[in-house]
Amino acid sequence: MNRPTLQQILGSRPIRNHVDDIASTLGFSLDVIPSDVTAESGLVCSSARCTSLRNLMPAWKARCEEVCPGKIAHAAANTAATLFTCFAQFISFAIPLEIGHDRLTVIGRGGFLSLRDQRKHRELVRSVAVRGICVSEPVSFISKKQAWAVCRYVEKSFRHLIDIAVESVSMRMKIEQMKEAFGQWEPATDNETEGIYRFLIERLFLLFDPGCITVLTRDRSSGRYVGLLSQKRRTEKALVQSIGADDVIVKELGEGKPYYLYQVPSAAGNEPTAWYFFPLQVNDGLEAILAFSDRVLKDDDVHILSTFCRQAAHLIENQRLQRELGKKIRRLAFAAALPETISQNLNHRELMQAILDKSAELLMAERGSLMLLDEVTNRLLVEAIKGGAEIPEHFSISPGEGIAGKVAAMGEPVLVRNLEEDPRFKQKNKGRYKTPSFVSVPLKIDNRIIGVLNLSDKTTGEVFDDDDLKLIQTFATHAAIVLDRNALYTQTEELKRLSITDPLTGLLNRRYLQDRLEDEAARAQRYDRQFCLLMIDLDGFKRFNDTRGHLEGDRVLKQIADVIMRSVRTMDVVARYGGDEFVVILPETGLDLATRIAERIHSDIATRTLFGEGGGLEGNGITASIGVIAYPQHGTTMAQLLEGADRAMYQAKRHGKNKIETL
Repeated sequence: MNRPTLQQILGSRPIRNHVDDIASTLGFSLDVIPSDVTAESGLVCSSARCTSLRNLMPAWKARCEEVCPGKIAHAAANTAATLFTCFAQFISFAIPLEIGHDRLTVIGRGGFLSLRDQRKHRELVRSVAVRGICVSEPVSFISKKQAWAVCRYVEKSFRHLIDIAVESVSMRMKIEQMKEAFGQWEPATDNETEGIYRFLIERLFLLFDPGCITVLTRDRSSGRYVGLLSQKRRTEKALVQSIGADDVIVKELGEGKPYYLYQVPSAAGNEPTAWYFFPLQVNDGLEAILAFSDRVLKDDDVHILSTFCRQAAHLIENQRLQRELGKKIRRLAFAAALPETISQNLNHRELMQAILDKSAELLMAERGSLMLLDEVTNRLLVEAIKGGAEIPEHFSISPGEGIAGKVAAMGEPVLVRNLEEDPRFKQKNKGRYKTPSFVSVPLKIDNRIIGVLNLSDKTTGEVFDDDDLKLIQTFATHAAIVLDRNALYTQTEELKRLSITDPLTGLLNRRYLQDRLEDEAARAQRYDRQFCLLMIDLDGFKRFNDTRGHLEGDRVLKQIADVIMRSVRTMDVVARYGGDEFVVILPETGLDLATRIAERIHSDIATRTLFGEGGGLEGNGITASIGVIAYPQHGTTMAQLLEGADRAMYQAKRHGKNKIETL
């Protein structure tokens, strides 16, 4: 492999970036140049301080090009760093450095050493200045001690950086030369694992023309490495068919040895032959073995073979990582869409079955059950089943009884990879289950357990893992909120009897809102969470009420309540605060998202269509002023939060109405 040229080193990104960083940090302009500079080389100073003078005054440029190259060439001829004053009287330094047999010089230019140098600089400017041109620039001074300090720092950092740049450029050159000699290393059309092995064999056979090459892959049941693909010369008879799991080859390659060599005894006068075995390590495991039969190879050839095997292993590993990443992305996308799927207006029974079905789909489980805690009997009742009806429909257990009962009692999820080996249970797997792996998670709101979700029998036959547990826990949190809210809506008559809903709009009333707001504030404080509050007041409602009458006004309030309910999420709490004021609690929501929800409500109210006795009317002059506040930024108690939301809403009124404001 050829060494990188000086031009390649100087043009490398680390050198260029380092020059820019040091120059901007230390106030010295820097140039990196070859050391064979002469007075006749026409070197032009790249200092920004001189560039403007040279561009404005040709005479300055001529004098600079006459004096500076000689000074720089003289300084570059030294073997140690040197300070000197350039034609413009700026303190400068030259640092000679070596890259192999090549030399380069780092030139730095800073400020003035003294007022005398600065005055001489100005005299030089006046001596060559063209009439009518005014040249001015910031004046900076630096001591010789400071200049030496900068010089030494630059020298030290450049020596370290050059070593890195040489290694980086050399590596790129090696890669390019291997690409040129062997072609691009990537199967053109077949990216499956077997296609990678096939490409590897074909490429190595083309390069080395060996006796034979075989790829042996691990048989999971026996642990042996069995021949998968082979290629050999027509005259070749030997072929490795399999290697035992306890063979010394497997042992040494598994322990990290780069290759295993077995030399075949040869007859006198014949060239010795050898078998080379190279590992293909994927995810720290011995995925496959490449068996290579040839003469005894040179070290460079062995290195190339090892490189190809490592590259093949990397491709296989990347291929699997991409598949796994794609799988995770699809599962996350599915999980993200689940809340919307189960937030439809289903009755309570349909909702429970939908939650169970979507949970099973998320974890690819064939079987499952959803159990809810009956507050009257304090027992877990089976409310939904998937994958068979073995569990009686009215089957129930007490908290603490069985695995699901323990999950309900502890409030903690359980992931079981193998029921029969898990020390927590040590139960025999029942015959109706295909695998002994399952997951069971509590459905809870804050610390209140409302049920348990159980899933088993992955369709792939694999065990459930930590990723499965995290996904189902996230979904279970939302499902619990949806179930809880759905339960509230299925008990409308009881809620009315308990006076927690507004009889006109069907929304939660002010008393319930205050209780819920106190609970939400306590929960947020306990778990260090956030939530937001919206205060909505209708603009122009009084005029509409006076003009159209109270019956029409009531009808509008019902429509506005419906608009708000359709504009928020299932987990949000909407209440009628009084008159034409509404309040929305947005759990687990920051100020930015709360503002976007407020904008959606604001837009939906403004663009609604009202139908009355006089026909369809667009808007009718009714808009909304909305105040938005966040816990804990704007308050931590129920009273503070309501007062803050009210102030934000009236701030919107004062600023012209039909607006959204926050404190």
